[in-house]
Amino acid sequence: MKLYIAEKQGVAQDIANALTDGKASKKNGFFECGNDKVTWCIGHLLKSIEPEGYNPSYKQWKQQDLPLNLFPLRYEIIPNKADHTRIVLDLIKEADEIVHGGDPDDEGQLLVDELLLFAGYTKPVQRVFISDNTPNAVKKSLANLKDNRDFFGVYEKTYARSAGDLLYGLSMSRAYTIAAQANGYQGVLSVGRVQTPILGLIVRRWLANQAHTSSFFYTLDGSFTLGGNTFTARLKPSEDLSRDDKGRVIDKAAIGLVGDRCKGQAATVRDCAIKEKETTPPLPFNLIKLQQHMNKRFGLTAAQTLEITQALREKYKAITYNRSDCNYLSDEQFADAPNILAALKEKPEFMHVATEPGVKSKAFDDSKISAHTAIIPTINVPDVSALSDLEAKVYQAIARQYLVQFMRNKKYLEATGAVDVAGEVFTYKAKTTVDPGFEILLKGSSSEDKEEKDDSSDEDEVATAFESVSELKSGDSGSCRETSLAEKKTTPPALFTEATLLAALVRIADFVSDPVIKKLLKDKDRDNEAEHGGIGTSATRSAIIETLKKRNFITLDKSKIIPTETGIALFNALPEIATQPDMTALWSEQQTLIEQGSLSVDDFISKLMAFLSEQVSQVDVGEIKGEHKPREGGLPRLESPCPSCGKEIVISAKTFACTGCSFKVWTTIADKKITTNQVETLIKKGKTAEIKGFVSKKSGKTFSAMLILQDKTTGNVSFEFSPKK
Repeated sequence: MKLYIAEKQGVAQDIANALTDGKASKKNGFFECGNDKVTWCIGHLLKSIEPEGYNPSYKQWKQQDLPLNLFPLRYEIIPNKADHTRIVLDLIKEADEIVHGGDPDDEGQLLVDELLLFAGYTKPVQRVFISDNTPNAVKKSLANLKDNRDFFGVYEKTYARSAGDLLYGLSMSRAYTIAAQANGYQGVLSVGRVQTPILGLIVRRWLANQAHTSSFFYTLDGSFTLGGNTFTARLKPSEDLSRDDKGRVIDKAAIGLVGDRCKGQAATVRDCAIKEKETTPPLPFNLIKLQQHMNKRFGLTAAQTLEITQALREKYKAITYNRSDCNYLSDEQFADAPNILAALKEKPEFMHVATEPGVKSKAFDDSKISAHTAIIPTINVPDVSALSDLEAKVYQAIARQYLVQFMRNKKYLEATGAVDVAGEVFTYKAKTTVDPGFEILLKGSSSEDKEEKDDSSDEDEVATAFESVSELKSGDSGSCRETSLAEKKTTPPALFTEATLLAALVRIADFVSDPVIKKLLKDKDRDNEAEHGGIGTSATRSAIIETLKKRNFITLDKSKIIPTETGIALFNALPEIATQPDMTALWSEQQTLIEQGSLSVDDFISKLMAFLSEQVSQVDVGEIKGEHKPREGGLPRLESPCPSCGKEIVISAKTFACTGCSFKVWTTIADKKITTNQVETLIKKGKTAEIKGFVSKKSGKTFSAMLILQDKTTGNVSFEFSPKK
């Protein structure tokens, strides 16, 4: 008997259908296909035994037992999957030959291989790679089996990472928890190779936001009359003007003189052009892009979106594999598209969509498919009215993103040019839409990425009407009628939302300053178009964010992610290597060597244990003492009670606000961020020490002052200045 073992039941069904032309017989836990059988896993069916199974001493958390020695891994059946696992193990014992049908990625290789090793299977094993689940594609894959021994290196490198994560996570979590609990802390301080760098990213962004000191920069726009048209263009600053590291002019007087010099002077157009341009539809969703879209549009958490897609996939059979990290589709899926489009257009929500016969977007590209294809609708189009409100929103977003693959590109004209006046150069850019194409469907719900703004985005583009510049020609002359000087204030780095955090995790290498680590992270993802030096996976990131919430390391203030005092204190207590993605980068390099056979798993673990021995011996939990447990809602509290009613004061991004009355102190006063300690002092003593960095609204100059609690009922404050020397 030949046994096929798929990673998921849906793939097992596809294999069985391909083997029997849809005539397979479903039994308890497998499909019968003549003399052969097809079964499936439900994620991992095995897990490492509990630490005390390796050593009874590990049942108690003790410093002297660290780091934990849990290698080689010893497995047991996951209890809630026991019935199905025993069916699979019995089938393995019966099989004369096995076809390994795990997903075509590292984890898919590990998931089935660990089961075969656990069962002690020694007969031939072949490997099938199925990334496209259309019937013809599955048949082609089954006709192209490989020897599973050729992929033992992939199993070993993934096994090494799995073992390393267990050793690192349990040992470091115990080390910091033991030390913190000795100081009175109530709770667990979890540390992980992926979890903790994500916390580090959040804390660093929060600290940068809090430490930001506003400064001013200036832009100069000119109003020009040329060739019978009046339009606005912006000064391109010359090298003579003082600029900051973002290239923004910071000398108000100097740029003002430029404006005075240009006003009323002759002006000439040069380098003007009008180009026909097109924008292609955004690619279909992968999980991360879908989670970002749903968070930005409807405020859903990443975990909520994942849960909804799970229901759409399993309960309604309405979408393809939902945990995909791929944005591309296969040529086989293009061949299947007419049937899916017809099914969608039977529903009133999509009847009006004007898809074009023969249109094939760039999403259909076999060469860019990874372990899975993008998330798209299946032929089983549900009645949207039968879905919950959120299920309908997620499904419709997936469907729209699929439908635009068969719509025209957006076409527009872009006019650009430069104007010379009094030795200075002003530039303009204007656009007009010729054919909105796919944007008709996505208008108001576009999922195209808008990269999160930092303070390099403070300088917006000047608005110029296309009609006013469309007829300009090089050499046209006229005059600069007016100039307008604008003063703008820099803004702090934006706090993360779940959408922008997910975007950052895909490209965490961009936040790394060490060039070696940055390169290793980029190299790790060089064959994955959806990742750009990322950390975590599509399947794990939402769960890690939820863990950070549950541990009271982060909280949400509206949509903004804010680290709690515990999260910041843990960040400060940990060595930098733990809060940066360095370990993911370094492990990736070593796992490549393991896959190639130049480094053994034993040597990798031996080096890791030596590193951990050093780390757990140097634990210092610093400020982590007997903090309170997280309250309902998760927002941190001040130690001091409200001076008006005695209730607790919650800390949010904008205020220190009482839970029982109207007492409130703003976190930013005169452009200066006020710290928790300063507010504690203000409440306890009625007055702070001298604080530097306040900014006068009138003069724009900085000043130092003490804050006085002027009204204990409202929280209103005033300034007190030190006597002049």
